[in-house]
Amino acid sequence: MANSDKKKNTAAHVAADSKASAQPKKKRKKRKKAGPIRKTLTVIGTVLLSLILVCIITCSIIAATLTVYVMQFRESSTIDLDLNNLDLAYTTFIYGYDENSELVELASISKSADRIPVSIDKIPQHVRDAFVYTEDERFYEHDGVDWRRTFSAFVNEILNQALYGGKQGGSTITQQLVKNITGDDDVGWERKMREIFRASDLEKYYSKDDILCAYLNTIGFGGSTAGIQAASLKYFGKDVCELTIAQGACLAAIPQSPNTLNPWADAEANKERQEVVLGLMLKNGAISESEYEAALVEDLEIIDPDAVALEDDDIQNWYVDMVIRDVIYDLMDYYGVDYDDASDMLYDGGYTIYTPIDIEMQEEIEAKFKDYTTFSSEVLTDPPQSCFIVMDYTGNILAVAGGVGEKAGSNVWNRATMSTRQPGSSIKPLAGYSYGIETDMMTWSSLYQDMPIEIPDEDNPGQTRSWPTNYSSTGNMTYSGSYYFVFQALQRSLNTISARIVQEATPSKAFEFMQNKYQFTTLSAYDADLAPLSVGALTNGVYLREMVAAYQVFGNGGKYFSPTSYTYVLDPSGEVILQHTYTPIQSISEESAYVMNKLLQQVVEGPNGTGRAAQLESTTVVGKTGTSQNWVDQWFIACTPDYVSGVWYGYDDNRTVKTGTYYGTAQLWKNIFGDIAKAGTTESFPECDTIVEKYYCSNTGLIASGSCPTGGIGYYKSSNVPAVCTSCSYSSSTAEESDAESALNETDSIFTAYYSINS
Repeated sequence: MANSDKKKNTAAHVAADSKASAQPKKKRKKRKKAGPIRKTLTVIGTVLLSLILVCIITCSIIAATLTVYVMQFRESSTIDLDLNNLDLAYTTFIYGYDENSELVELASISKSADRIPVSIDKIPQHVRDAFVYTEDERFYEHDGVDWRRTFSAFVNEILNQALYGGKQGGSTITQQLVKNITGDDDVGWERKMREIFRASDLEKYYSKDDILCAYLNTIGFGGSTAGIQAASLKYFGKDVCELTIAQGACLAAIPQSPNTLNPWADAEANKERQEVVLGLMLKNGAISESEYEAALVEDLEIIDPDAVALEDDDIQNWYVDMVIRDVIYDLMDYYGVDYDDASDMLYDGGYTIYTPIDIEMQEEIEAKFKDYTTFSSEVLTDPPQSCFIVMDYTGNILAVAGGVGEKAGSNVWNRATMSTRQPGSSIKPLAGYSYGIETDMMTWSSLYQDMPIEIPDEDNPGQTRSWPTNYSSTGNMTYSGSYYFVFQALQRSLNTISARIVQEATPSKAFEFMQNKYQFTTLSAYDADLAPLSVGALTNGVYLREMVAAYQVFGNGGKYFSPTSYTYVLDPSGEVILQHTYTPIQSISEESAYVMNKLLQQVVEGPNGTGRAAQLESTTVVGKTGTSQNWVDQWFIACTPDYVSGVWYGYDDNRTVKTGTYYGTAQLWKNIFGDIAKAGTTESFPECDTIVEKYYCSNTGLIASGSCPTGGIGYYKSSNVPAVCTSCSYSSSTAEESDAESALNETDSIFTAYYSINS
């Protein structure tokens, strides 16, 4: 069966093959072989396509990477540029008023740049145009970056050739402003990119006028001068608003190279550049042909730099030194910064300071301090130093001198405001006498004994010693044991009685009184003791300025005004940031001040007054001398009806001043200030209607009765009039003077009699 099947299959295959062979056969196409050129082109095409794809992918990656980098770079480059509060150096000006109430510039100060801010409306259009068409012709058309100019600058840099009449920068005014206010002056494309981004951002938030104004206030004009207003004043002596077309073009010629193109450095180069500026203004229609021709031949009237150099070399006067230091300290408090930062703010902050200076008086005082004959009748080989200050009765400092001779420089040591010295006896009216009068502890005619008091002996614990004694003109230390009225004790400046008064008041209360009523800043807790408050042996000493300010209460009804060298300070925007407040402290009552005034008159007018040399013919003077231990410090503080003033002299190193080397302080005060005081508007101090004037008994100091030997007129507060004396038996030889109102008229005779009174 198997063989049968096999035969059938074979027969079938044969039949099929026979059938297939009987059909016609199809023709097959022959495949052509590719030539070598075609093969080459195919390979090249494939490679190029691959390269293109690789480049596209690579460029896409690079572009994405660059985009991320640029965005990050832009973000890191973005800063907040506030054109309204630019951190730039502007010149600070200090002003005073002359005798005609005309504003006078006392000084202009700047550490880094002479710069004066000016608003865009004060800058004439022709001045603006001069800068725009010279520095950035398409300023009003672009958005911060002039791409055409940037590309030209790039080509110029590559080819190193001049375009547009000279090597042209690619920076617009906006870009220059960004560079000026950021200080970003790195070399390289990164800085340029930062500048472009920042300029574009600036144009989004500020108008063209804002940007142009800031630019004109920041650019340099040669040396330390920056800003259009300072340049206008420097080269032409006028405000920018007064500049002519020719003068504006002259200034616009400078920024391309400030130190070589300014008219002081090279007048010819500046003139050539000015003509280019005028040509650009004409080309852009900013000026007419006739204006162009007139500007070319205009005499620019540039200031002589030699004359300005002499003026710039002038040393600041003592008053300006004081103002600068005072404002710096007040800026420290106002802004909460340290001294160096406040100083930088003042010198570069563009402030305007107004002062109460009396310019004529300041000049006169400084002249006196340059003349050595003011201080001594002899030529001294080693003269002491001295200082002086004067103010009115509201604390306005009118004049100051900080040293004898030619002033060594600006901002030097000012002894009137910076030195603390021992006040000696000039402290007595403040610590003891005014306390006693104000608290009704004593009166004009209270009696005190000229005897030392007993104090603990520090060298011998448990024991006491007698202290103090009085200094005489010969240097001897004495005491008499006699009793003196209060006015006599102050007139003679008796240390012993001053100590007794402070002891009676208690040092703690006298110290508190002096510190609170007279606003001294240098007192120490150690000064709440007998020696400091009785004879002025203070721990740190006092400033002459604070001493004079304290004495003003004796001439203005008891009011204390803090002393000031300026009235107010404006920032560059015109806002008042510092202003002196004239708010007085009623340190002592009007009656107490009047009594103290009368007491201090005796120091000058009394027969034994230590200040007799200060007397003026027609003007009342009250005052007090002061001498520290070993004649180291010499003082005289004085009040006249118009002024309160003071003088100090001594050696800076605390040496003893030899007797006779200088005039006495009362005479020295008169030499310095006597003529000015006499020229004041008033001759005497105002009266106090509530003061009680009574004759006192020369035996008891009580109010004299008909049986008392009348001593003279005393001045008493209405709250503290002494009782009438009932213990005297007056002789019949003077009984006809039973009316106390008919006391002796010869004051000197009365005073002489007083000094014979003893225990």
